[in-house]
Amino acid sequence: MISLAISDDLAKIRTNRNIDLILIIVATIITALVVLVAPCLTIIRAILGFLLVLFFPGYVLVESLFPKKEELDFLERFALGIGLSVAISVFTGLGLNFTPWGIKLKPVLLSLCSFTLTFCGIAALRRCKLSKM
Repeated sequence: MISLAISDDLAKIRTNRNIDLILIIVATIITALVVLVAPCLTIIRAILGFLLVLFFPGYVLVESLFPKKEELDFLERFALGIGLSVAISVFTGLGLNFTPWGIKLKPVLLSLCSFTLTFCGIAALRRCKLSKM
Protein backbone atom coordinates (compact mmCIF):
# COMPACT_ATOMS: atom_id res chain seq x y z
CA MET A 1 0.00 0.00 0.00
CA ILE A 2 2.77 2.41 0.93
CA SER A 3 4.88 1.47 -2.09
CA LEU A 4 1.91 2.14 -4.38
CA ALA A 5 1.49 5.63 -2.93
CA ILE A 6 5.21 6.31 -3.29
CA SER A 7 5.21 5.14 -6.92
CA ASP A 8 2.20 7.39 -7.64
CA ASP A 9 4.04 10.35 -6.12
CA LEU A 10 7.13 9.58 -8.22
CA ALA A 11 5.02 9.35 -11.36
CA LYS A 12 3.49 12.77 -10.60
CA ILE A 13 6.93 14.27 -10.04
CA ARG A 14 8.27 12.83 -13.29
CA THR A 15 5.19 14.00 -15.20
CA ASN A 16 5.41 17.50 -13.71
CA ARG A 17 9.10 17.59 -14.49
CA ASN A 18 8.54 16.56 -18.10
CA ILE A 19 5.42 18.63 -18.77
CA ASP A 20 7.31 20.87 -21.20
CA LEU A 21 8.44 17.87 -23.23
CA ILE A 22 4.95 16.39 -23.20
CA LEU A 23 3.50 19.67 -24.48
CA ILE A 24 6.10 19.83 -27.24
CA ILE A 25 5.36 16.24 -28.29
CA VAL A 26 1.62 16.96 -28.44
CA ALA A 27 2.16 20.25 -30.31
CA THR A 28 4.51 18.57 -32.79
CA ILE A 29 2.00 15.82 -33.56
CA ILE A 30 -0.83 18.35 -33.87
CA THR A 31 1.33 20.45 -36.19
CA ALA A 32 1.98 17.47 -38.44
CA LEU A 33 -1.72 16.60 -38.53
CA VAL A 34 -2.84 20.16 -39.22
CA VAL A 35 -0.28 20.69 -41.97
CA LEU A 36 -0.94 17.36 -43.70
CA VAL A 37 -4.64 16.82 -43.12
CA ALA A 38 -6.29 20.22 -42.70
CA PRO A 39 -4.48 22.84 -44.79
CA CYS A 40 -7.52 25.13 -44.57
CA LEU A 41 -6.68 26.09 -40.97
CA THR A 42 -4.16 28.67 -42.09
CA ILE A 43 -3.76 30.70 -38.89
CA ILE A 44 -3.30 27.64 -36.68
CA ARG A 45 -1.03 26.11 -39.31
CA ALA A 46 1.12 29.25 -39.41
CA ILE A 47 1.45 29.52 -35.63
CA LEU A 48 2.27 25.84 -35.12
CA GLY A 49 4.62 25.82 -38.11
CA PHE A 50 6.39 28.88 -36.77
CA LEU A 51 6.93 27.12 -33.44
CA LEU A 52 8.07 23.92 -35.15
CA VAL A 53 10.65 25.72 -37.26
CA LEU A 54 11.84 28.40 -34.82
CA PHE A 55 11.53 26.99 -31.31
CA PHE A 56 10.82 23.29 -30.73
CA PRO A 57 13.95 21.65 -32.23
CA GLY A 58 16.37 23.98 -30.49
CA TYR A 59 14.55 23.83 -27.16
CA VAL A 60 14.58 20.03 -27.02
CA LEU A 61 18.24 20.01 -28.04
CA VAL A 62 19.04 22.41 -25.19
CA GLU A 63 16.98 20.26 -22.81
CA SER A 64 18.86 17.15 -23.86
CA LEU A 65 22.25 18.86 -23.49
CA PHE A 66 21.45 20.56 -20.17
CA PRO A 67 18.88 18.40 -18.34
CA LYS A 68 19.45 20.01 -14.91
CA LYS A 69 17.22 23.02 -14.35
CA GLU A 70 19.98 24.74 -12.36
CA GLU A 71 22.41 24.77 -15.30
CA LEU A 72 20.54 27.41 -17.31
CA ASP A 73 17.74 29.76 -16.39
CA PHE A 74 14.56 30.17 -18.44
CA LEU A 75 15.75 33.11 -20.52
CA GLU A 76 18.97 31.33 -21.49
CA ARG A 77 17.05 28.20 -22.46
CA PHE A 78 14.60 30.26 -24.49
CA ALA A 79 17.29 32.22 -26.34
CA LEU A 80 19.39 29.12 -27.02
CA GLY A 81 16.26 27.31 -28.18
CA ILE A 82 15.49 29.97 -30.77
CA GLY A 83 19.10 30.24 -31.96
CA LEU A 84 19.62 26.51 -32.23
CA SER A 85 16.26 26.05 -33.96
CA VAL A 86 17.26 28.47 -36.66
CA ALA A 87 20.54 26.59 -37.16
CA ILE A 88 18.82 23.19 -37.14
CA SER A 89 16.22 24.36 -39.66
CA VAL A 90 18.88 25.79 -41.96
CA PHE A 91 21.00 22.65 -41.85
CA THR A 92 17.93 20.47 -42.31
CA GLY A 93 17.06 22.41 -45.45
CA LEU A 94 20.65 22.22 -46.65
CA GLY A 95 20.73 18.46 -46.10
CA LEU A 96 17.37 17.96 -47.81
CA ASN A 97 18.59 19.96 -50.80
CA PHE A 98 20.99 17.13 -51.63
CA THR A 99 18.39 14.37 -51.37
CA PRO A 100 15.95 13.25 -54.06
CA TRP A 101 13.06 14.68 -52.00
CA GLY A 102 14.34 18.26 -52.08
CA ILE A 103 13.11 21.15 -49.98
CA LYS A 104 9.37 20.60 -50.05
CA LEU A 105 6.72 20.71 -47.36
CA LYS A 106 6.46 17.02 -46.47
CA PRO A 107 10.21 16.24 -46.24
CA VAL A 108 10.88 19.37 -44.15
CA LEU A 109 7.94 18.61 -41.89
CA LEU A 110 8.95 14.98 -41.47
CA SER A 111 12.58 15.77 -40.74
CA LEU A 112 11.84 18.54 -38.21
CA CYS A 113 9.15 16.47 -36.49
CA SER A 114 11.42 13.43 -36.27
CA PHE A 115 14.30 15.55 -34.93
CA THR A 116 12.03 17.14 -32.33
CA LEU A 117 10.47 13.87 -31.19
CA THR A 118 13.84 12.08 -31.08
CA PHE A 119 15.42 14.74 -28.92
CA CYS A 120 12.33 14.89 -26.70
CA GLY A 121 12.94 11.22 -25.96
CA ILE A 122 16.64 11.83 -25.31
CA ALA A 123 15.85 14.76 -22.98
CA ALA A 124 13.31 12.67 -21.07
CA LEU A 125 15.81 9.83 -20.67
CA ARG A 126 18.51 12.20 -19.42
CA ARG A 127 16.07 13.75 -16.92
CA CYS A 128 15.05 10.28 -15.77
CA LYS A 129 18.69 9.36 -15.17
CA LEU A 130 19.12 12.51 -13.09
CA SER A 131 16.09 11.73 -10.94
CA LYS A 132 17.46 8.24 -10.17
CA MET A 133 20.73 9.67 -8.86
